[in-house]
Amino acid sequence: MNKLFASPRVWMVVLLLLVAGIYWPGLGGAFLFDDFGTIVDNKAVHATALDWTELWRATTSFDPGGLLGARPLSMASFGLNHALGGLDPWGFKFAGLLVHLANVVLVLQLTRRILAHLLEAAPGVALRISFVVALVWAVHPLQVSSVLYVVQRMETLAATFMLSTLLCYVKARERQIRGERAWPWFFACAPLALLGVLAKESGILVAAYGVLLEWGVLGFRARSPRVARTWKVLCIGAVVAAVAVFVLVVAPTYWVDTYFGREFGTYERLLSQLRILRMYLGQMFLPLPSGLTFYYDDFRPSRGWLDPVSTFVSGGVLLGLLLAALLLRRRAPLFCLGIVWFFVSHILTSNVVGLELIFEHRNYLALLGILWSVVAVLMHVRIASPLVRWSAVGAILVLLSGASFIRSSIWGDRLLLATDLVLENPRSARAANDLGATYLEMSDGYEDSPFNDLAIAQFERSAALSGSSIISDQALILAATQAKRPVPDAWWERLIDKLRYQPIAPEVSGALFSLMNSRYQGFALDDGRLVEAFGVLFERASLPPNSYAQFGDYALTHANNPAMADWAFAKAVEESVTWPGYAQKVVNGLERKGHVRQATIAREKAKQLGIALAPVAATSVPNAQ
Repeated sequence: MNKLFASPRVWMVVLLLLVAGIYWPGLGGAFLFDDFGTIVDNKAVHATALDWTELWRATTSFDPGGLLGARPLSMASFGLNHALGGLDPWGFKFAGLLVHLANVVLVLQLTRRILAHLLEAAPGVALRISFVVALVWAVHPLQVSSVLYVVQRMETLAATFMLSTLLCYVKARERQIRGERAWPWFFACAPLALLGVLAKESGILVAAYGVLLEWGVLGFRARSPRVARTWKVLCIGAVVAAVAVFVLVVAPTYWVDTYFGREFGTYERLLSQLRILRMYLGQMFLPLPSGLTFYYDDFRPSRGWLDPVSTFVSGGVLLGLLLAALLLRRRAPLFCLGIVWFFVSHILTSNVVGLELIFEHRNYLALLGILWSVVAVLMHVRIASPLVRWSAVGAILVLLSGASFIRSSIWGDRLLLATDLVLENPRSARAANDLGATYLEMSDGYEDSPFNDLAIAQFERSAALSGSSIISDQALILAATQAKRPVPDAWWERLIDKLRYQPIAPEVSGALFSLMNSRYQGFALDDGRLVEAFGVLFERASLPPNSYAQFGDYALTHANNPAMADWAFAKAVEESVTWPGYAQKVVNGLERKGHVRQATIAREKAKQLGIALAPVAATSVPNAQ
């Protein structure tokens, strides 16, 4: 029995079972936030069979896509989930848990190899420390949203292949240093790294991690001085090339005074990240429920070094931490490695690209670096009694595991999670909207259900919050209309004022079009106010041609406003200059439905713009509008 429990494999099984048990209550939760746009409402990812056609459609279904942004591997995994279990969120969350468990093993192995290089400790001690690091990393409350928020499988799956790549790289270099055959391990790095990028574009960070491990762990060592110099030149060249690309290409491309659809520009974003990175560190060291709110839409960007003052303070803290790590590189290499690893982990998301400011999942691998640094510090703390030392470690593990189990259990119940998010962050409009949507779903469509009033109260509170977008107002109007409650004109006025003065992000125009589409579903809305709202939107934003065509159809079929329809269809053609086929599609649709006047106007606009169209269809049925 003693030999059995002395086996690392047995303890690995125990470790994985413990981690799985902590996250298991959360598997019963619902889809959340970006899960809807990426999975639930994305019909292309809804594979119904395990055949290449279905899975390929799912693989290429991410929007936005692009060369590095299509995330095909992650989307393929979602398609596979749907083919096996439909839209049951349990299966999606279970698959995410499996990915996390695989990463626990990889984190343990990578930590063990790093400790073997940087710590003067017996192999058994290094192995025990690695188990503790892997367990803390796996069950830290900050990781709950990364594991149970389905869409963040993109992040965790990319981490799987990055960690695998780094393990192969370290193994290859160790064999090379000993003069053994290393090329198979080097060869394995390329496809694994590519798979990481195909899971999520942040997988490209594996190159930065690799250079960091070479600098901080392997030290460019080799049996041959020539090979050692080659590695050093390659790493220096990679860093210089990365800096050059950033300075000459990335920064000029993304540096703006104001990002589209946001209230801040690049300068404000970079200043804000100083506070955010310090906040992340606080979440790692003190993961209280009040600090892990999932939604951070109430965060106000920094406008200057002293606006707020915490920007300057945070910058000083981060700079001091980085300088301390670099100065202690020789004396405490593991501490230095961990701190730099943390900053490298955030080098993409805390940079000039106009992403959302804060997400907890961005710390999925960053947390590992901080844990390495903590180990380095604790190794210098002399505690004579092993019982005291391991009792302290055990207490920390129990506290973290308990906190994560509670948070996971909350995530396992949709109403409990929505309520908790509102309680922990009452200033978040997104949290209030989630709770309102949960109540609305609980009403089951019954007009006299008390859940309707609870939903309306949440949406109204959300709409009144400072900085909330029209998404809250749209949900409020729809909820009241569905429940046959009155819709005060003040609600429409507030929605229109927000359109006038707030940034027009894609989700804002999407919310307004959702209101319009509800008219086709029988919702009795105020068409005059809705048309007025669209008028403000069209004054402030340029939209794709199909958006104008959709509004034109609404103006004809529901708003009884042929003059607005005339303008909308002409605008749809105007925006189709680079896509003349769509202009033809608009005209064909109008003529097929008998809207001769609008078809004629659209043809005239096409002629003015030099867009060649097919002749008038002979089967058109005249319509007065």
